[in-house]
Amino acid sequence: MHQFKRLAIAAAAASAFAVPAAHAEGVEFHGYLRSGVGTTSEGGDQKCFQIAPTKYRLGNECETYGELALSAPFGKSDGGPWAKYNLMLATIENNGQGDFESVNGGKFDIASRQNFFQAGGFFGKGAMEDAKIWIGKRYYNRHDVHITDNFYWNNSGLGGGIEDINAGAAKLAFAYHQNGNGNNSLSTRRLSARLYDIDVNPNGKLEGELVYLTGSTADKSPTAPNEGSGWALFVEHTQSGILNGFNKLALVYGADDAAGGSWNPTYSTADDGRKGAKEYRIVDQLYVDLKNGWSGMATVLYSDVKDAAGNKTKWFSIGARPQYNFTPNLSVAIEGGYDQVKSGGNTAKLAKLTVAPQYTLSGGFWARPAFRAFATYAKWNDAAGAQGGGVFAPDKNGMTYGLQVEAWW
Repeated sequence: MHQFKRLAIAAAAASAFAVPAAHAEGVEFHGYLRSGVGTTSEGGDQKCFQIAPTKYRLGNECETYGELALSAPFGKSDGGPWAKYNLMLATIENNGQGDFESVNGGKFDIASRQNFFQAGGFFGKGAMEDAKIWIGKRYYNRHDVHITDNFYWNNSGLGGGIEDINAGAAKLAFAYHQNGNGNNSLSTRRLSARLYDIDVNPNGKLEGELVYLTGSTADKSPTAPNEGSGWALFVEHTQSGILNGFNKLALVYGADDAAGGSWNPTYSTADDGRKGAKEYRIVDQLYVDLKNGWSGMATVLYSDVKDAAGNKTKWFSIGARPQYNFTPNLSVAIEGGYDQVKSGGNTAKLAKLTVAPQYTLSGGFWARPAFRAFATYAKWNDAAGAQGGGVFAPDKNGMTYGLQVEAWW
């Protein structure tokens, strides 16, 4: 027995040394952080204003949120097959009371966001030459509006797939994702096909993704969850070169269990609970840099969701964040946004305006880290409910102000 253990240990050690080592010089470290402190015109902690799935962010974020990402390459650096390990952890505080916050105190949490391997160089010349395979949990085909943090299309999660297949006039990708892996729980499975990098006009590209999702459970009891299905379609046109920026126009359509909700299709649940539901969203965003100190982003959105019972929720949003750089390091950003959500017989309305002078290490809209002070004023109607946790009641307007840093690297 002891001899067998020694042989097993020796074999394991030999196998470990046979695995290609990660190149330390190629390890990458990336991250994101936003953190700040503030208060309201009524006193107390900073409060945020929101009536829709997303909100206009500037001077309107009440937590400390960070993402730390590491990637390690494997394989030979002179060509041939290669692989890369990717890990991302997120941290969030709501917002800290002192210099020590534990995960047991309800104020601080750590989350796994990405944990996957990607690889390529296996297929030789031809359409598969640049194709990459991946397995694990990852951000996949996420599209967002920066000033609202609106991820209007997000097909992330645990799965596997292949991407960057050369299909001539387009690139092609296929993916499989799966949500839920508990004991006898419902598992939502997503199959997707994606066409992208399609030249349709000068400086204009088109992409699209079709997702079909189904529910599956091993529970055969009378109380087993229902197994449903649905599908969603995403189409987006990106026009670059507009005033040194871009415009993105996107259409999202969902049916049955793929309709409704936020961050779809990542968080869609195929439990047959939305059979007959339909949703469409139109999102447009424009970013410009006038090269005279002015830059900025604007967005408009319309969403129409009909649930399984035929009830409708309509969401309209419009806003902009212009920025002027007095110097390469000093700028002021002004963000105005308006949201209107109509559901049943109620129409909630919320408008906010933020002024934020800020210092950055270089000029431009995307320069980070940004060290900013902000003052935010918001106004809403009765249907918008008690904004800011009710600290402004009975008034239907309020003001917050504070400091924030935002960075990515």
